[in-house]
Amino acid sequence: MKLTDYYIEIGPYIKELREKNNMTKKQLADGICSPSYITLIENGSRCPTSVILRQIATKLGITPEYLFRAIESPASLHVKELLDQIFLYIERHDFKSVYNLINEKEKELSITSIHDTQIIRTFKSLSVTMLSQDYQRGIDAMKNILELTYNKESNPTDIEFIIMFNYGFFLLLNNQKKEAYNHLISIKKYMDNIKFLHTRVIFPAFYMFLISACLDMSKLDESSKYINYAIDYCKKNNTYNFLRELYFLKSELYYRLKKEKDFKVWYSKALTLHDLIKNSDDEYLDTFIKSRLEKLKQIPLTSDLSK
Repeated sequence: MKLTDYYIEIGPYIKELREKNNMTKKQLADGICSPSYITLIENGSRCPTSVILRQIATKLGITPEYLFRAIESPASLHVKELLDQIFLYIERHDFKSVYNLINEKEKELSITSIHDTQIIRTFKSLSVTMLSQDYQRGIDAMKNILELTYNKESNPTDIEFIIMFNYGFFLLLNNQKKEAYNHLISIKKYMDNIKFLHTRVIFPAFYMFLISACLDMSKLDESSKYINYAIDYCKKNNTYNFLRELYFLKSELYYRLKKEKDFKVWYSKALTLHDLIKNSDDEYLDTFIKSRLEKLKQIPLTSDLSK
């Protein structure tokens, strides 16, 4: 493949990133070049300078290195296809397919980007941890993977943020409630500065973990605020897979508030939505609900949670 072919490939990629950011050509071009020049770049008709590419990457909320990987190596385009499939499985909570896909494909790929390496390692470790239920292993893995790229206290990329909140999630699953809550609260500040998202389920997933930690710490007012925000976000962005969990967490909140009628309403909504959208291999919600119900059995209420 010729060098200029890389730039032909990067044009549609820039367009994809721009549209995911809900950004117009005029907004992307502002302070960099003309909107018509952005059109030429996205069509693969112009080879932008490295300076312009760096400015575009910054405007899109990603690192220049992350953008350049798609130019410097043809293999990165195959990596991107793999990542797209991984994110699809992640949205379905299909960790077995994530693990099998990475094992099947990663040896075929020539991965030279540290960011690609980080992403592959993140989701392989996530799938292994969820399948083995060895949460301490997941805690250690997320910490080590984050250190590949992250500079302390800087604004993380969306992948680095995923690593951060999965670290908190594994703390929660490892019954380290206080540590999980403190960690998840401490990284919430980064959400407003993440401009590019590989998938919009990132924020609902984070809130699901944070709300779970709040409930486990009996911080019910915080739970209510985050639940309502996250449910609205899911509806606006069509991220219905995590809406199921949020509906259940809302039912759990009402249970803890001893509002039996509201508990039953939202619990029923969670199960109804699950029946509508579940995949044949999706057992995640059943496991999630079962684990949460076990904790609730310690709180007296007239309803029978086993029904």
